[in-house]
Parts: sequence; C-alpha cells; structure tokens
Amino acid sequence: MLNLAIGCAVDVEGRSCISTGPKTKGHAVYGPYEAHDAGDYAVQFIMEPLADAAALKPDALCAIIDVTSNGGNDLHASQRIVAADFAGGRTRFLLPFSTQRRTALEFRVWVSGKLPLLIDDYRQLISRIDGADEQTLLERARFPSEEGARLPFFAERHDLFRSFYERGCLVRIEGDAIVLTVRGISFFVRNDDDLNFVGEVFFDNIYNFQHDRPVCAIDIGMNIGFSSLQFATKDEVREVHSFEPFRGTYDRALANIFLNGSVGRKISHHNFGLADRNWSGEVLAAQTGNSGAMSTVDAGQGTPIQVSVRDAGEVLGPIIESARERGLDVIVKMDCEGSEYAICESLIRNDLLRHITAFMVEWHAIFGDKSQADLTGPLREAGFLIFDRSPPSGNGFFYAANLGASPRAS
Repeated sequence: MLNLAIGCAVDVEGRSCISTGPKTKGHAVYGPYEAHDAGDYAVQFIMEPLADAAALKPDALCAIIDVTSNGGNDLHASQRIVAADFAGGRTRFLLPFSTQRRTALEFRVWVSGKLPLLIDDYRQLISRIDGADEQTLLERARFPSEEGARLPFFAERHDLFRSFYERGCLVRIEGDAIVLTVRGISFFVRNDDDLNFVGEVFFDNIYNFQHDRPVCAIDIGMNIGFSSLQFATKDEVREVHSFEPFRGTYDRALANIFLNGSVGRKISHHNFGLADRNWSGEVLAAQTGNSGAMSTVDAGQGTPIQVSVRDAGEVLGPIIESARERGLDVIVKMDCEGSEYAICESLIRNDLLRHITAFMVEWHAIFGDKSQADLTGPLREAGFLIFDRSPPSGNGFFYAANLGASPRAS
C-alpha cells in the first residue's frame, strides 16, 4: 500500500511504485496486513535513488525498513538504510525475521526525505525454513524478467506470471523450464492449463481442507500433482494415495513430487485409474485441454491411449481399513473426468462410504442421463451433509461431510 501523502504513485514496467520527494518524511509504503503462520521468514524491499546518493554523507539516514504487527505496536525486525547502501543504484534489501504465532504482518518503508526514492509497492516474502544464506534468498525473491524473456511461453504471459509473483508466488527459470513455488510447494509450469490449476488449487483453495485429526488423503485424478502436494504439506495429513491413469500426466506429476523432498515422500502414487472393474486396454481420448486431463471413458473418437483401471472398492478398501485401524480419518478428492459415477458405485458395493470422513468432488456432465444427484443421493442416504457448488448446467463441484463419523483416539 502506498502513502500518497508522502509521494506519487507511478507504474514502472508493470510494477506499482511510489516516488518520494525531497524533505518529505514518513511511511511511504505500509501493509499488507496479511496473516502468516509462525516461522522464520525474510521480506524483500526494492528501492532506487532518484538523485545522486553520493552527494550525501555515506552514513546519512535515507530510510528504515521494518516488519511489524498489531497496528505497528509489535516490532519483529528493522534495518536502517543509509546513502552508502545505494551505491549500486536500484537495490534489493532483505530483512529476516521470525514470528512465534500466526499473525497479520505489515512491511513498512519509512523515508527521511534526505534522498528521493522510487520504492516498489510489492514486497516478496520468503520462507527461511531451510536456513539458506542471504544471497540465495535474494535470488529466490527476484522476479526473473530477463531470463524469462528468452522463453516464448514466459514472455507471452509475462504479466500473468508477474501477477502470480505479486500474490506471493516465487518464480524461477531452470534451463528451459519455469518453476513456481507457492506456500512452500514447487512445481513446473509448461502450459496454460497448468496456470489455471495454480489459480484453482493455490489461490481459490478449492481443496484446502482443515481438520484437527490425523488424515489419510486419497487423490483420485492426481493430474500433475498439485492437489496431492497441497495435501502433503498439511501437518494433519500423514499419507496421500494418488491415482492417475495417463502415463504422460503421471510422469509430470512425478517430476513435481520429486521437486518437494520430504513433502513428496508422503505421497504414494499409482499409474492407474479407478472405476467399478479391473480393465486394461486402449481408449480414444478426446483431449480438450493441454494439461493432460483426460477421461478413461472412451470418447468414441480422438487419440488412442493405453490405460489401466482397477476396481475402486478393491483398491481403496485395504487403504481405508489400514487408515482407520491407525486412527486416521479418510478424506477423498475426486476429479476423474466422468469415472466418478463408476467409482461411487464400487464404493457403495464394497460398503466403504460410511468409513470415509469427507469428499471433495468435481463431477462431469459426460453422460446425458447422469448428474451430481447420482453421487450426492447415495451420500445423503449414508449420512453425509452436502455442499453443492454446481452451476445450473455443465460440470460442477460439491463437498460432502460425513455427519455419522464418530471421533476416535489417534
């Protein structure tokens, strides 16, 4: 946030900045008052002198950067910025700090008025969980405009990547690959559907459940692994079982999982789909997007692809039984391009619905005679409370919570 009583708002190559004048003193930048969990962090401030800093004494105070909470009453860290710090012109400053509890933080820049400054409004926050040194943290915090310019996919979507960056997403270029990191989860981005998934999973939080008990998460339709990784970062999630039938998509998920070290090791991944029978063969996939999200339901035309599917009840029964024996609640996410109806039938046939704590389901209008009612009806009969977010027509989404699930000792 910019204090326009201190300076003028300007746009510099898509960056929102404030230009401060001489002899104007006060907090030029403040906010954003966003809540963050307890932990070790560093925040990046970017400033550029608009006059010759060398004309001042090297130790002349030009600005103070700080991290506060509680309306500025609790100070977590601060640093004096003097004229000598601007010897290189535009400069990035990294301020490390720690918090002991979840709190809304404010990153401020106070200016003395001795040196006119151009200050970026956006201040990137970086986790210090791995004890990286200052230079490494600065490199992580930097937006890679120059390196990205040589990659057509990045260059053509520069503003979109910048918008993700300014929503807290770290962006880096590795060779010809683009890697994003959101809330500690890293993944490759290769096409437009990937970018759509970033918004759905990490910003819209469509699968971001919270639970006060230990959880076994089941991800049916893993795609490229975003939701599985989000589940695995949760302390309450002890294990994730993920299913993806299409080899190319599965391999992309593995690449993302392997980027994430110990988090990725929570995930048991399987290169087969789930349905109401065991079957292997060729399906014609009508691929409507470039994400790899395809259906094991034969489209009648399209690209022939070899897949394997297994009976959902037979596969999930032992997983659910083992989880329950160890005191884990079972939460199921399903986005499987039309196979959700067959999966539901198998779960009913194997009497598994009552052992599942919650569902998060994207259903698909792939069959003219089926809708979410074919899924929510049996769940309601089994004692689930349904939260249906489906539109009047087309595909939809619902959540279901098992009201009959009784607390058990962990």
